[in-house]
Amino acid sequence: MWSSILTRHRLAAAGLVLASSLSWAEQARVVPLQAPTYTSVYQESPGDLTALLNRAERLARATNFSPVNPVTFVLHGDEINLFRRDNYQANQVLVDLAARLDAFQVIDVRVCETWMRDNQVSAADLPPFVETVPFGPSFVAGLKRRGALEF
Repeated sequence: MWSSILTRHRLAAAGLVLASSLSWAEQARVVPLQAPTYTSVYQESPGDLTALLNRAERLARATNFSPVNPVTFVLHGDEINLFRRDNYQANQVLVDLAARLDAFQVIDVRVCETWMRDNQVSAADLPPFVETVPFGPSFVAGLKRRGALEF
């Protein structure tokens, strides 16, 4: 019990320290990584997606993150192309960062099978750490119903 209380206090203190080092705009979006969180990614640019991944990495490092609930990244648009094997060389930094964060259970990358089918992308075209969901927007709605917070 005490270790749970101490952990919560350490996370809160780390969150305060991190929040004080962020701009006011970033502070408004700080979400502790211990809560179930998600981000719905649709038509993001490589730079925007990289910024989200970097943010998850910064928060994980600042809070000495121990995996409880990874941030679920739900991709359901053209940004899925960034993860295609034939685009790896052009997007290596982004894909490697996502793979590393997934390996350490900071994030969980899910992609929309409906978009994949409509765009002739198979699961074999994607790295092994990327998981699929039948329909991205429905998956996001289910996360919201279960009380997940937007990242």
